Amino acid sequence: MTNLLETASATDSTQGSGVVARGLSMHYERIVGRDRVRTRALDDVSFDVRPQEFVSIIGPSGCGKSTVVRIAAGLQRPTSGELLVGDQPVRGPGDDRATVFQSPGLFPWRTVINNVCMPLELAGIDKKTRQARAMEYIELVGLAGFRDHYPRELSGGMQQRVGLARALAVRPRVLLMDEPFGNLDAISRERMQDELLRIWEHMKTTVIFITHAIDEAILLSDRVLVMGPGRIVHEVTIDLPRPRSRHDLLSDTRTLGLMRELEARLAGKENVS
Repeated sequence: MTNLLETASATDSTQGSGVVARGLSMHYERIVGRDRVRTRALDDVSFDVRPQEFVSIIGPSGCGKSTVVRIAAGLQRPTSGELLVGDQPVRGPGDDRATVFQSPGLFPWRTVINNVCMPLELAGIDKKTRQARAMEYIELVGLAGFRDHYPRELSGGMQQRVGLARALAVRPRVLLMDEPFGNLDAISRERMQDELLRIWEHMKTTVIFITHAIDEAILLSDRVLVMGPGRIVHEVTIDLPRPRSRHDLLSDTRTLGLMRELEARLAGKENVS
């Protein structure tokens, strides 16, 4: 596995790009009776993500976290403001970004390798090249023995690994992850977190990761952006050494302090001791 990871790191073009959001607002309007009701999903959101940085966004349901990801993916246009990847404004989907959602969205009639090949097919890459690249990432996520299996033959965690391999296969400069482990049981979720840490340490793609879980955000992230309704209310730097392991974090007294700080920020407390 080490040789494969070193090869992937050396051959990939996934040296991450920075992400800049400036004044993002997203408003929805609907008619209720004779009234026009406006809902603000985002309200003047600005943040920066440095190249190769892993940033999590945490907050309560409905605060706008997923809207940020959809805008970054080019799936939605903001009402106002802009988001840039590198120095290019996002106007729609692009091969410089890939998204992993809570549901892996695999095609049930396609095998593992053919699911991972799908975006490469759409990009017009020839069959030999795309299959070789797909296998590279299938091996990277630990599913080399399952290349010809169908999704129904895989566990939930294995399906999510296929979704991650498919996203990585396009060699994105920014990886967007919207609660990717939210549907998994606790054991599978921890395994996927460890796998993601292992892969990211070698590939160093820029990551924006959406989560509800404080411990997950601390384990994975360089920084955590805390969201309230429609806006970012605080930023917490995770000043813990890398490479990280779950065991090391559990035995580090600083971890408890970070958990308490994030809990307080999510509760809206300004003064954190």
